[in-house]
Amino acid sequence: MPFTPFHMGAALIIKPVFKRNFSVMTFGIAQVAMDIESGVRMVAGLGVLHGPTHTILGALVIAFLVMLIAPSICNLVLQKWNKEVTFYKQPWLTHTGLVSKTAVITGAFFGTLSHVAIDSLMHHDLHPLNPFSQANPLLGLVSHDEVYQACTIAGVLGIVLCLCSKLFDSAQKTVSTGNAPQAMTTDLPQAGHSLWVKELRFTWLAVLLFSILPAVLYGAAVFSVGVLAFAVLFVFPVLVVGLLNDKGSTKRNFRRLSIMLAIPGMTLAYIGKIDQRIPENALPLTQAIESFHRETGRYPESLDDLMPKYLAELPDIRLSVTQPLITYRMTDGKPYLSIPSAMGDMFAIYEYNFGTRVWMHYS
Repeated sequence: MPFTPFHMGAALIIKPVFKRNFSVMTFGIAQVAMDIESGVRMVAGLGVLHGPTHTILGALVIAFLVMLIAPSICNLVLQKWNKEVTFYKQPWLTHTGLVSKTAVITGAFFGTLSHVAIDSLMHHDLHPLNPFSQANPLLGLVSHDEVYQACTIAGVLGIVLCLCSKLFDSAQKTVSTGNAPQAMTTDLPQAGHSLWVKELRFTWLAVLLFSILPAVLYGAAVFSVGVLAFAVLFVFPVLVVGLLNDKGSTKRNFRRLSIMLAIPGMTLAYIGKIDQRIPENALPLTQAIESFHRETGRYPESLDDLMPKYLAELPDIRLSVTQPLITYRMTDGKPYLSIPSAMGDMFAIYEYNFGTRVWMHYS
């Protein structure tokens, strides 16, 4: 359904962490911009509601457009908001200053990309990797109800955390104004964005390059496993030594370890889901081979023999830019078909048994 409020749950749950470095209003503007195409298609009575805007490339383009229009809209709304909460004598809810560029950028890009990710879980007509791939392995990983429930819970929890954070900041501000100025010099707590993003920017870059990017490009798990191994074998011992010696960098190493465990861990969980769907994604290929065998009484010598009568093109096996190498050959009059496993990379394969018509996993 276009312009659904459920997407806002993703914004509200991360707002308490990033605070002023994330704009919920920009996120909301991005949601409306993303669903304009779907709304037009629905009014026009078209069967396909999710077109080019609901792809990663389309989301990036819309994010740039939102970045241009969001600042003026957000600042206008904030001025009105500040007047209203001041009138009702609730100054702790005011937002001082203008919306920062960082907040607009994070709100716009997270808004459009998360929109594609959430919708990919539910809608059959959505192809997030177009024009590179028609596959959507996110589809069906969780049910519609589970998506809505997760968004609702995230939204409610985020609102509670935002209000608690506002109350805490207001109380801290009241206390600081009543104390001597010298008390506010060196021990101020750093913002969540500074602790988790700015200080650890190289950790985030390493996780992006060595875990997320390989998963997107190749659908491979070996790189994420390498990051996890590095975290356990190197970062964790450093953290333990820091705890024993009471070093000041212990908290930062703990945050670094959390990132290097959480992100590759989630990436591996995602790749595991992709791996389980390889037999399903390869179904058009096996059906084409079986059809060829029924009509000719023999198996094809190569996959080229299937095209274009039995198979227009090879199916997308993984949600990745580069597809795995499909191995097919005839050996002693018997067909052999195998596909590398995403979880095992070059160390494990899916092999199709033409007798039982079942995929077998070997590692």
